Amino acid sequence: MNKNILIAVPTGLLAVAALVLSFRIPVNAESVIGYVSVLALLAVAALEYRITWKRLFGRA
Repeated sequence: MNKNILIAVPTGLLAVAALVLSFRIPVNAESVIGYVSVLALLAVAALEYRITWKRLFGRA
């Protein structure tokens, strides 16, 4: 896997979280951290089980 992607994705997620937290929306840091951690767990599970979009939608 390209190492640039491994660096760019977490950096991009941090930038999005900082942008969301900079607005005056009723979103606190704990909820953002919770959503990011759940998405990270889903991403790790997808990598471990080699889940692809083609398998999910039946075009394998």
